[in-house]
Amino acid sequence: MTKTSALIVESHTLMRRALVALLREARPDWHCDDVEGLAELSTRLPESSPTLVLIDPRLCGLDGLRQLCQRFPRTTFVVLSDQDDRPTILACLEAGAQGYILKSSSQDQFIRALETILMGGMFAPASLSGTPIHPPVPAYRTELKPNPALSHLTERQRHVFELLAEGCATKTIARRLDLAVGTVKVHLAAIYRTLGASSRLEALAKAHRAHAAV
Repeated sequence: MTKTSALIVESHTLMRRALVALLREARPDWHCDDVEGLAELSTRLPESSPTLVLIDPRLCGLDGLRQLCQRFPRTTFVVLSDQDDRPTILACLEAGAQGYILKSSSQDQFIRALETILMGGMFAPASLSGTPIHPPVPAYRTELKPNPALSHLTERQRHVFELLAEGCATKTIARRLDLAVGTVKVHLAAIYRTLGASSRLEALAKAHRAHAAV
């Protein structure tokens, strides 16, 4: 079995070293290391092929994050940030990050988030749920193209999708469309299949991509 390796990319030395020490203590079976910035990361990534790269997107920008995710598809990229606003979180997930962890998280939350991601899931702060998207998207805003899969949704599924893109919970969608909760769940399952999403979080990231292009 391949050993899990994590690479912390953080410009603040104390934060970087603290995270490495935390991971080494909590997961002694992992190989954990750190780099200061993009120049060192560009050298280390092709050499070490880490399982996880944890990075503050302000070091690379949204386009840089997207390029890293595309260039190194075998590495899972996780955002570490102190920005807790929904548009920024969704923009980072849409760029290819598998998770978004706040620097204010507790040690247990941090480790659980990484474990969720390593199991193939996506992770984002609780603030992502139930908050409408309001333009403009801040620093990470880019020109995004609509997801072509949207054309395959039925009219009712598109209505459900539009409310999903606004961050509405399942019960709220049911109430606003005058549908049973079970019916909404059926529509959501169909939307996930159409979008190629395995969870509500992943669908929200894809929803943001289409919503931002409108």
